[in-house]
Formats: sequence, C-alpha cells, structure tokens
Amino acid sequence: MKKFSLWTLTAFVLLISVGCTLPANQENDLDAIVAATLAAVDTLEALVPPDTPVPSATPQIPDEPAPTPTPEFSPTPMSDTEAIKAAMLEYLENPVDEATITVSEIEGDIARGGLQGAYFLAAKEGGSWKIVYAGQSTPYCRDIDPYDFPTSWISQCLANDGSIVERDASDQHPDISALGAPTWTDSMDSQGRWYLVSTANTLFKIEGGALVMTAIEPGFDEWGIAAGADQADFYLEVTAKTGSQCSGLDSYGVIFRVPDPSRGYVFQLSCDGRFQLYLWDGSQYTGLQNWRANDAIKAGPDKENKLGVMVVDKKVKLYANDQLLGEYTIEEYDQGRFGLVVGASETDNFKVEVETVRFWDLGGS
Repeated sequence: MKKFSLWTLTAFVLLISVGCTLPANQENDLDAIVAATLAAVDTLEALVPPDTPVPSATPQIPDEPAPTPTPEFSPTPMSDTEAIKAAMLEYLENPVDEATITVSEIEGDIARGGLQGAYFLAAKEGGSWKIVYAGQSTPYCRDIDPYDFPTSWISQCLANDGSIVERDASDQHPDISALGAPTWTDSMDSQGRWYLVSTANTLFKIEGGALVMTAIEPGFDEWGIAAGADQADFYLEVTAKTGSQCSGLDSYGVIFRVPDPSRGYVFQLSCDGRFQLYLWDGSQYTGLQNWRANDAIKAGPDKENKLGVMVVDKKVKLYANDQLLGEYTIEEYDQGRFGLVVGASETDNFKVEVETVRFWDLGGS
C-alpha cells in the first residue's frame, strides 16, 4: 500500500508543477496544500483494511454409497436326467462329451442308459444318484442285487467266481418285491457302520470289499452290533458267503431287537442247509424255531445266501434267498439295534464274508 501512496503523491506534485500556473495569491498556500494532501493519503492508508487471509478450503470427503445387497439366487435343482448325467461324468475316469450320455429309462429310484457303445445302471440313494455299473460286459451280482433292477434291464450277472447267474425276479416273495428301494445299502467298503469284534474266539475285519467274520474255534455264537439308533419296524437283508471250510451247524446270521449288546433275537443259517430263531436274554436261551431244513438255503462251503428279517410290531418273518422260511411272534423288546452273528460248531477258523447289507425303515420308532 505504501507504493501506491508515493506514486499518487508524485502524480499530484507533477500535476501542480506542470499542469497549471497558480495565481500569485495562492502560491503561498502550496506548503499547506502539500501538507493537507499527505495527511489525506495517511488517512486513506488507515482506512484501507489489512490483507485478509483467504481461508483454506476444507477438504470434502464424499459420502460412501450404501452397499447394495447382493441378491440371493437359489440354484434351480437338477432334474433326475441331469443328475444322472452328472453322476456319470464323475464316475468316468476319462472326460466325455455330456451329449454322448443318454438316459433311456427312469423308474422310481433306478435308471439305465448308454454312452459310446456301453450301457450303465444307476440308482438313487439318500436323494443322490450314483452309477452302479457302466461298461459293455456282465456286471457282478453283488453290485446290482442291492437295487432290484428289473430282469428286463439286466437278465444275467456274475457270481464272485465269475460264473453266470440267471436273474429271475418271479421267485421273489411278494413281501420283498413290494418294498421298493432300500433306505440305505452298505457294500462293506469300510468299517463305517459296524463294530469289529476281536475276542479270543471271534474276529471281524473288513477285507476285500467284505466284512469277514471268523469263528476261531467251535464253541458258541458271538455278534457285533451296528452303530445307529434303535429300530422298531424294518426289513433287514444280509448277503453272505461261506468260506472253503463249512459243515454241519457252523452258522452265521443276524441279531435284532437288541436293547443292549448282551440281549436280542438271533436268526441263523447253517452250513447243512438249516435255520433257527432264538432269544438270548443275557443268561438264558429260548428257542422260537429249532434248527429246521429248507430247500431255499444253499448248503455247503463257498455258497452265497441272502438272509432277510422283516419285523413289524410283534411279528417277525424270516427269509432266505427271497423265500419265506417262517413267521413268528416275539414278546420281548419292542425296539433295538441289530448286528451280525457267527458261530462254529465243527470247523476251526470258520469264515463267512458279509458282502452287502441293506436296510428298509418300515416306519416304526
């Protein structure tokens, strides 16, 4: 501001000195005019406000937009055909074009189809489809028997020794054929559900896709109980094969309606083609059916038999190879667990291989 005042004063003096000639009577007032001018300039300087600093700008932080919720999408459930194809792709070791997989027929919880010159059989377990067999040859009976595929789909299967078995559903008892798909199937690939007995006289172990029961010396029956909840009404089916040494009353089977491991009902087949049913209450034996022969039972070593037990309330039906052996009434224990039984009568190291167990829940609790 001083610079402005001096230039103003200079201009004013020049104006006085060169712009005009003062009359003589005013020349004596020059000093007074200059003094007045300087006073006015000082007054102007006093009136001009000092520099006012410009306030710095306050940084503005933009409001973040509220997050937009991600919409939840429920995947559209696959159809049975799509699920079977997905199971087939997972089953195959080498990838194939899904378009080459054909699902030709679905009946309830079983299905069949083909791909690239081969065929496959599928079954639904626990709500999910699995491939039971895929290939160009004859499947093993142990693989397809648990699923009741119609004979019109597959008329033959292979026994464990590779021999051909003709499948004939016409011989199946109506009680069994009416059951439909099982609640669960155990193919004995792992211990999973079963208590493996290991005592001085009895040994259970998982070996070669089977639960192998060995009665080391002749003596008495021993059993291992399955894990799980107590059952009331059910159908239980056990497929088992005797070993190379099997004679007389060497026997194997199931125990059911077991309230604790020391008690229950025992159903057995013997190596000479008989069956029995008894109650063991922890200390006493009560025979409901003493040893009795039946042509439905395959006698001798290296023979495969299918045992069935249907329990509804106090009624029990016993089956061998889909044929009814007898009906009985049981008064003790309205529910319980079940298990597997083995006992030798004549043979050291008597062995039985349990290949498959299937279970149907018939609604009891």
